[in-house]
Amino acid sequence: MPNTIAENLQRLVDARADIASAITAKGGTVNTGDGFEEFPADIATIQSGGGGKVELITVGCKPSMSNPPKKKRWVAKTWSGLTSYNGNRVWTDGENIYYSVSSSQYVLDKSTSTWNVKTWSGLTDFVGENVWTDGMNIYYSEGSVQYVLDKSTSTWTTKTWNGLTYFSGKKVWTDGENIYYSDDSNQYILDKSTSTWNTITWNGLTSFNGEYVWTDGESIYYLDGSSRYVLDKSTSTWTTKTWSGPSSLFGNHIWTDGENVYYSNSTHYVLDKSTSAWTTKTWSGLTSFYGSYIWTDGENIYYSEYSTQYVLQTTEYTQFAPTPSCRPTLNKS
Repeated sequence: MPNTIAENLQRLVDARADIASAITAKGGTVNTGDGFEEFPADIATIQSGGGGKVELITVGCKPSMSNPPKKKRWVAKTWSGLTSYNGNRVWTDGENIYYSVSSSQYVLDKSTSTWNVKTWSGLTDFVGENVWTDGMNIYYSEGSVQYVLDKSTSTWTTKTWNGLTYFSGKKVWTDGENIYYSDDSNQYILDKSTSTWNTITWNGLTSFNGEYVWTDGESIYYLDGSSRYVLDKSTSTWTTKTWSGPSSLFGNHIWTDGENVYYSNSTHYVLDKSTSAWTTKTWSGLTSFYGSYIWTDGENIYYSEYSTQYVLQTTEYTQFAPTPSCRPTLNKS
């Protein structure tokens, strides 16, 4: 058997092509650029009845199974009932997932990936991005239109606030303890017991927009282009925050998959919290998208921008070091 590096590499190239052909022959999907890391996910796209079982195996090598690495990629998602919509209009009452824009109102059946028409009482025409919660109740706020939801009856009833009566829900945010409203110089904190919005005075940063406030699960940050701050909750003080990486980021495009924090606005970055560094992130399956359109049903992460619909898939794969006698091949039965 030839043992030169060039010949060994060529055998791997040939094996990759053979595996890709076998997957597509059985009805599976192989995206451009897919390789050994992506093949397990590609094999999973083969529908039942595809003519047997296809497994990726290795010959003559010993894979390491300790802490198997995970590959995350975006895979096309098919919905029923509602197929073209934007993720920033999706919201939850803590139990169900809804989509709301004008008179188009839907509730998601997660078990069948079906969006069914939803009928509300009291308020029937509204937009999901202005729905918010204080941790106990669900509210809708858009200008002078203010409502609270009775989940048991799917009824929206008029809500009366004190102190602040005209505001938008998309600019409401929380530090994990209190509820705030931030719109430039209009800064308020909610007293839930009396439904009263009281003026709050911040230190360091006094005029900002709640849409750009975000969290990494530990701290509260504000990102608006080159304006970067971190909040000290104990003193209500915003201090300048330095991250390495891109010079201009916006908080409304930051999202999490439950493990990592990402930034997506055509370009993509992942945050290393330990070093405060944003590094370039390369995605498979979907490469151009925006963090503001990402949402979750509590189990999976989705991207929804009109007809562009994807789900983030995580695949564990076995890592091995190719040797002259260690060649990936297919086991077909």
